[in-house]
Amino acid sequence: MRKFILTLVGSLTLLSACNVLDQESEVLILNENAITDAASAESALNGLYDALQSGSLYGGRWAMASELLANNARAAAFQQFWAELYRGIVPTANAHVEDAYVAAYRAVVTANAILAAVPDLSGMTESEKGRLTGTAHFVRGLVFFELLRRHGEFWDQSSAFGVALPLVPATEIVEIPRSSVAETYTQIVSDLETAISSLSDQGDKFYASQGAAEAILARVRLYEGNYAEAERLATAVIDNGSYSLLADYNEVYTVENSAEAIFEIEFTLQDQNIWADDMYLTPPEVAVSTDLVSFFNARGEAERGLLFEDLGGIVRCTKYGNSPDADGENTLVARLSEMYLIRAEALAMQGATTDALPDLNELRNRAGMPDLSPASVSSESALVNTLLDERRAELAFEGHYWFDLVRLGQMESTLSLDAFRRILPIPQREMNITDGTMVQNPGYN
Repeated sequence: MRKFILTLVGSLTLLSACNVLDQESEVLILNENAITDAASAESALNGLYDALQSGSLYGGRWAMASELLANNARAAAFQQFWAELYRGIVPTANAHVEDAYVAAYRAVVTANAILAAVPDLSGMTESEKGRLTGTAHFVRGLVFFELLRRHGEFWDQSSAFGVALPLVPATEIVEIPRSSVAETYTQIVSDLETAISSLSDQGDKFYASQGAAEAILARVRLYEGNYAEAERLATAVIDNGSYSLLADYNEVYTVENSAEAIFEIEFTLQDQNIWADDMYLTPPEVAVSTDLVSFFNARGEAERGLLFEDLGGIVRCTKYGNSPDADGENTLVARLSEMYLIRAEALAMQGATTDALPDLNELRNRAGMPDLSPASVSSESALVNTLLDERRAELAFEGHYWFDLVRLGQMESTLSLDAFRRILPIPQREMNITDGTMVQNPGYN
């Protein structure tokens, strides 16, 4: 079995939400006394959400990296790690890849600490414990999935190239086997199903909930190819009653905690994202690609096209604010329209192609677009192209399109890249520290 020393297993100094992890230590070890009572457990939970706010993760760069890889975005100024992602030729020492890998496992570390400590704490009700542990399972499942689709061969259940799955806090450096893809999916599903059974639905979309766990699991099942389950879960979220599509597509991004949001990462002017910093410099670090502009123009998009601002040679995406002061805009991790897209694709992949059209047309009509005809899904190639186009239009600059191209078998032909570049490398820093015990992804050796 492939193994590597997990050097990011974690050090928790849970004194405040902003001081959850030891940022200085390269090899992070757990402080066994980090969570001892209800107060420190709540601090750990705040630290868990804080970990997701990392600029390398949902603070903006996870989505931006995916958009660059998919040719929805382009590197507009000189920043080497963005240029490498835009070209699709990503070296093992790419700065974003290294930073995001570390940040993701830091979130896992925090989740593991909560899961290990909270069940044995006194002075907390079972309901309170369930909220904390359910949230930890949700975040761990979410982050494992993000790691898998970036660094693992997620489209192939028989592949040995899944990701490392540390499940317990470590008080010393330990060897963690690199799990297979099937094993990784099993753990992700287990975490999210536990979250579904542990969490309730609540009004604020800034916190993990039963609906959020169902939505992410629907996404996972779609990637996994379990279309019946993807359909069931997406339908459960659509029928939940806690969520509804906004009448105006553009309000999805200007209204925080909206009826359409399922789970979003909260930012404030004091606790900022990095979207504005990267997109509102002059010139911006990341701009909308010519290819995406042409895509929207060819479709005659009106409503959804309003989220792109032409600056005269450079087009800026305004989904996350339209000024340099937009650092407090939230990041949408899951929203209801994606559930319609998931259900449509799941139905189509089960052979019910015409049944998929109402869900696709629901979103098109909101955006001022006419209904699709049955001819748009009459053949396998037409179906794949339609699904890709509708997802690209609805979810542009939300970090999905690259993965859609990969899982629907269109990455090599659309982007003219070698097949091994369907996933990112294991960071060189990880390879160096593990002293040869880590196996690099195929093609990156």
